[in-house]
Amino acid sequence: MKIPFFKKKNNDAATEQGAGRFAENIARFFSAEPQKEKILRHEDFARAGDVYYATVSARYKVAQRILILLLVIFLLFSIFTNISNITYGNLFYFFRDFGNAVDIESSNYESLSYDVYGDQSFALYRGGIAAVSPSNVSVFTATGRRTLKSRSDFAQPYAVCSKKYALVYDVSGNSFALYNSFSKIYTESFDYPISDAAISDSGVFALLTRSADYKSVVNVYNKNVKLAGRYSKDMYALDIALDSAGERMAVIYYDIGDGLGRTVLRVYDISNRVAEGKDPDEDRVIAQKTLEGEFPLGCAFMSDGKLSVATNGSVSILDNSEYEVYDYINFEGELRAVYASENGVAVAVKEGVLNDVNTVIAFDKDGKVLYNELVRESVREIAVLGRHIFIKTDAGVARINADTGEEEELSSQAGKMLIYDESTAIVCGESKAVYIKFKEN
Repeated sequence: MKIPFFKKKNNDAATEQGAGRFAENIARFFSAEPQKEKILRHEDFARAGDVYYATVSARYKVAQRILILLLVIFLLFSIFTNISNITYGNLFYFFRDFGNAVDIESSNYESLSYDVYGDQSFALYRGGIAAVSPSNVSVFTATGRRTLKSRSDFAQPYAVCSKKYALVYDVSGNSFALYNSFSKIYTESFDYPISDAAISDSGVFALLTRSADYKSVVNVYNKNVKLAGRYSKDMYALDIALDSAGERMAVIYYDIGDGLGRTVLRVYDISNRVAEGKDPDEDRVIAQKTLEGEFPLGCAFMSDGKLSVATNGSVSILDNSEYEVYDYINFEGELRAVYASENGVAVAVKEGVLNDVNTVIAFDKDGKVLYNELVRESVREIAVLGRHIFIKTDAGVARINADTGEEEELSSQAGKMLIYDESTAIVCGESKAVYIKFKEN
């Protein structure tokens, strides 16, 4: 018995009719006209009778539906492209770290206590404090809650931190370790001592050491904690800096040329992994500058990619393209303190024989002169944030408003000065950190 063909034709017709109805429903769903008609039929709206507001309301309704659809598409795309990173461990740290963000926003702390150790180093980390000693590494949130206490084995530890990681290295040893807010995530040892380190907000970090063949070797690691390049030079490197994106690195060297000492600055492109057989020290150089007769003290990338360089005779600001010097201030005298970071650069120079008379020179994060005045304060440390200069003195912490010249000094314990915000400094002593609150201005 043959099956009549008209049944198949009816099925095809039904399918086409269903597809047409589905397309029509989709078109109506994203059309403002049906929404307007629905609004106009509403009893309360009928009495008002304003067709214009009905049209506007309908358009907003359609826009809401489109945005929701785009959000769903974006979420699905994000999950699909990052499926390899969605692991139990990452979700665990995400939810644990959520509390840290709340602590940062709700910080109103006066002090926090920690264990007493000798040779401690302190650094700001994600709104809180990283306190490292030869035997322990601790991380505190902005409200004083300790999220990490990890045993360590450093002779002389030093910490540098970014928004992502805390990097702790042994100044007199060969090892370093990388931490997040809750655990140690990586550690490694070199054949020769580590003398400096830098870390970017992206998670890229670099460590300065040496080798049997070179006076300076900079090992650069990408955000996945994989070695991305090794930059070797037969000059003594004294400081390294990374931009916030982890794409450029500055290294300042000290060299002897024509019988005189000189500062050599080299800027590298570190955005990609160095290929096998390539010499990154030559292949990745963007710029090289030389300052004759000066000894390098520090360098830092500023907020917009400009570069600051401090030596024993000048503070220079270099542009963010060719790295040409476009502003500088020379000085003479004994340096009391040096500061260089993305927030700015500053030096304090002793004037005469008195310790409490110093010239303070500071540039802000945009590379503009912020301050160049005589200050009658003993200077132990100096820092810049926004429109303010902070000075750690023998008696406490002084803050200078660069716009008005107003100076305010508050007493504090002895210890390391950290700057939390423009109205708050933190002084880390032997057993506790004290928050120094200045008036808002």
